[in-house]
Amino acid sequence: MKKYSLLFFFLAQLSWGQINFLAPYEMTIESELAFAPAQEEIDQMRLSFEAQQWPVEVLKYTLFRLQQNPYIVSGFSIELTLQHPDQSKKLVLAVPVNDRYVKAFRTEEGFNESYVAFLSDTYEWILDFL
Repeated sequence: MKKYSLLFFFLAQLSWGQINFLAPYEMTIESELAFAPAQEEIDQMRLSFEAQQWPVEVLKYTLFRLQQNPYIVSGFSIELTLQHPDQSKKLVLAVPVNDRYVKAFRTEEGFNESYVAFLSDTYEWILDFL
């Protein structure tokens, strides 16, 4: 009976989605500017400049995860946590990694175009939530 229960559980996991053999896809970036009021233009420009670096970090993490786990074949999301270094403030964003990016990064087919599009999409996604 135990064998059938384990088999049923395993098949249910396969039918409900991809089995995740790794820790959840999470990354943390420390930022003071994400929590500062950006009412003046100079503050908005500083935040925009810093936020341009975050998609690069997300891309590095995505490529690392794809290299580490060859079983990822579909899109997934990464929980990006923006945390204030001195305070307990934090903001959690779910950044999607679409199927087309996973395929491009896996096969390196159209990698350069997907690389630029991924950075642009991720940057827009993050700014929409700030």
